[in-house]
Amino acid sequence: MLKALFKKQLMEVNTWLIQDKKKGKNRSKLGVALLILVYTVLFIGMGAAFFFVASMLCEPLVLAGLDWLYFAIMGLMSVLLGVFGSVFNTYATLYMAKDNEFLLSMPVHPSAILFVRLFGVWMWSLIYEAIVFIPSVIAYWIVLYTVLPAGSLTVSVILCDILLFLVLSVFVLALSCILGWVVARISARLKNKSIVTVIVSLVFIAVYYWGYSRAYAALQSILAHAQALGDTVKGKFYPIYLMGMTGTGDILSSALFTLMIGALFAVIWMVLDRSFLNMATANRGAAKKAYRQAPVKVRSVSGAMLVKEARRFVSSATYMLNCGLGTILMPVLGIFLLIKASWVREFLVSYPEEGPAFAVLLACAGLCTMSSMNVITAPSVSLEGKHLWLAQSLPVLPWQALAAKLKLHLLVTELPLLFCEICVAIVIRPQVFDAVLLLILPPVFVWMSACFGLAVNLKSPNLHWTDETIPVKQSMGVLLSMLGGWLLVMGLALLYFVLRKFLSAQMYLLLCTVFVSMVSSALLFWLKTRGTKLFAELS
Repeated sequence: MLKALFKKQLMEVNTWLIQDKKKGKNRSKLGVALLILVYTVLFIGMGAAFFFVASMLCEPLVLAGLDWLYFAIMGLMSVLLGVFGSVFNTYATLYMAKDNEFLLSMPVHPSAILFVRLFGVWMWSLIYEAIVFIPSVIAYWIVLYTVLPAGSLTVSVILCDILLFLVLSVFVLALSCILGWVVARISARLKNKSIVTVIVSLVFIAVYYWGYSRAYAALQSILAHAQALGDTVKGKFYPIYLMGMTGTGDILSSALFTLMIGALFAVIWMVLDRSFLNMATANRGAAKKAYRQAPVKVRSVSGAMLVKEARRFVSSATYMLNCGLGTILMPVLGIFLLIKASWVREFLVSYPEEGPAFAVLLACAGLCTMSSMNVITAPSVSLEGKHLWLAQSLPVLPWQALAAKLKLHLLVTELPLLFCEICVAIVIRPQVFDAVLLLILPPVFVWMSACFGLAVNLKSPNLHWTDETIPVKQSMGVLLSMLGGWLLVMGLALLYFVLRKFLSAQMYLLLCTVFVSMVSSALLFWLKTRGTKLFAELS
């Protein structure tokens, strides 16, 4: 029975490669080969980036006699990537697998199911860890072979490095199990999981870019204070010291570190073994609510349709993250400009020949580009999917249904845009007429973007999807709406530099405002006439 479970688990691990879940069909041999090639190139590219980091650290630390510190740093990096890559996979594999109850109904001990599930998680942990650890080991072996005296690269070093690779994968698995258990506990009590997913994703993006911006400085700091850092780690974080010594080929440290990780995993196994049955069969459906009689709030048709669209938007983390990211970034940009106001003013002073209106032109270009990241209307018709007939059968005019989609886009985009405009105005201090153009052009551009996205989606909707990520992330309308906005801003910016000898920045902004308003009006007229007919005829 255990052999059959292992075979089933391996098939689940490889199913993403063999089967196209969006279409529900097996991929062709060519499709599988291309997918393997793409991911191989991706992993090699990521590995090359970590090899570059490892090469910067390795030789200076090895020559300073701090080999173990090098392995401690790179080992922690591999653990961090491994945990991040597998923690949500742990949660989905252990607790959210669709066949948990089916397997538990068979004459199979829950411990066997848990063991096989953990094997699948361990495989993914190994893959993510390898992206960092294998390039790190290669960089270390190259330094031992080329820089240090002959014979430095010994058999014990090679064997201990292989052992460390396997032991760290178990450590990653242990941490993933702990965090996956926490995620499962929290998820069982959440009402709106989509909002939490969005917040976690945004936090990760912010931490990632913060870490990326500080990476080079951090590496320089490590090399400059390597000895002090090594003494601190050795004194206060002895297990990390043992991990580093294992990488250098120390047999005793390898044994101690392996025993520590083994003991940790044994404790986690006992906890999981006792709680797996309850967690795997927990009912994660909607929370039960007692009915309480209350007056029903009556809304207008337009209000009810807007609420429907808003609930659809906030119920999908995929929709919010991919089509509404500008809502978060615009206030962040505004606050950043307020903090760096002196720097921005110094930059603008360096272009005195362009005049004060040039700052407003740059601000409008930036705000329009940022607002183009919101493409809420672009997949909104496609997301109706098989439920489109409900909107068509209601006593609601087609234009009222389309207008609700436009209003949601404007509501989600215009308010943060206004905040960002106020911040920009405080920083650059434009003249009155320039300030009026600053407050008018970007909102009108948002109107145009919303109408354009809705028009493109009406012309090429996808109502027969099986996964909402298809209309959101793989829609031509979404791509055209976002890139179209960026290209239009770039085109208008280039046109200004061609015409700036004949037109002032202020006059050019006024002409751009008129142009964008005319395009918005034309698109709005098309939606009210031809667009409503297309919406009524969709099926």
